[in-house]
Formats: sequence, C-alpha cells, structure tokens
Amino acid sequence: MENNNSKPHAIMFALPYQGHVTITFVTTEYIHHQITKSSQPDYNTGDGDGRGDDDIIFAQARDSGLDMRCKTMSDGFPLDFDRMLNQGSIIKRNFVGFPAHGDELVGEFVKSDPLVSCLIADTFYTWASQIAQKYKLVNISFWTEPA
Repeated sequence: MENNNSKPHAIMFALPYQGHVTITFVTTEYIHHQITKSSQPDYNTGDGDGRGDDDIIFAQARDSGLDMRCKTMSDGFPLDFDRMLNQGSIIKRNFVGFPAHGDELVGEFVKSDPLVSCLIADTFYTWASQIAQKYKLVNISFWTEPA
C-alpha cells in the first residue's frame, strides 16, 4: 500500500452550499454544522458547534481507506445567523472577506504539508487563481452548476 505521506495533496474550495466533496474540502463552519447535524449518529460525535470536529463528516470514508479530510473556516457570521434571509450579505462576504481567510488557510496548508500542489476552487471564486499563483500551486477551476 502506498505511503500516505507521499501522496500529492489538493485543497478544494466549493461555494458554501452542501454537496461538493473532494480531497481536503474547505467549507464554512456553518455548512459543516449543517452537515454534521444530519450525519449518522455513530459519526456525529462532535460538540455540535461546528468547530474542532472538522474531520467527522469523512469518518466513514477514512474507515474505508480513503484519505479525505475536511477543514472549516469562518464565513464571518455566527452559526445562528440566518443566511437565507441575508443572502446579499453572504454573497458579498464570499467575494470580499472570504479571499483573505482562504489565503491564510492555504498558506498554513502549504507550510505544514509540502505535498500540497493543487488548489481547486469554484469558478465563481476568481480570487483563487491569485492564491494558487502566490503559493505556486496548480489552479483548477470547477463549475458546480447541476447537469
């Protein structure tokens, strides 16, 4: 079996809505909280605040041998903030405040794991290409529109 430490590592930023999963999946604390609330009871062992139990949503995948990880970051709003009633604020934050948080997170990944070589981000995150260039990562843009 291949040594996990020699595998290339990609980071993925999806728009902060449930349903997009890949290698190290970066999502907001709020979406992580929503996912873990709906998880199977055996794997929903976090404290429910969406923080500190990031990898819980991929526990079953890891149990089956897949190296899937999750990392959360704040979208700038508390978990109980009503995102459906304030979509304008959420959209603005995704394109104004979120890039700085993303840059910081990618920088931490690159520093801690020299095998990080790729940044995958939703096409709407135009800022991702600048972050990928800054850290000398391959930049892949993906479109999440349903078929």
